[in-house]
Amino acid sequence: MAHEVDEYVASLPEPERSRIAEIYAAARAIVPDAVEGVSYAMPALLYKGKGILAVMSTKNHIGVYPFANLAELADEAERAGLETTKGSIHLRVGQTLPSELLHQLLVRRVSRIDDAKGVA
Repeated sequence: MAHEVDEYVASLPEPERSRIAEIYAAARAIVPDAVEGVSYAMPALLYKGKGILAVMSTKNHIGVYPFANLAELADEAERAGLETTKGSIHLRVGQTLPSELLHQLLVRRVSRIDDAKGVA
């Protein structure tokens, strides 16, 4: 059984450890079939072998990487006051990832993986 995410989170100092652990816990509740692994050289949650979420501590923020283009959800992220790039959301000190936005990101990604594999 892989433990890449748990080992990465355990290696972090506080408060990053708690913030990132909380996001992963919420993601696991949304996608209970997710497993730990590595995607694009980042510890990540995987669904059917594909990356669905990586959350990493950087020098200036916590990066949330949903392994999909964020264009469709850019307005929601902007309303939450979050900075985004084409493929990541940046959480600055004191910012949280809204649970509804995380839910939308994950459900959309899982749906696309299922659609690509021919699952109804």
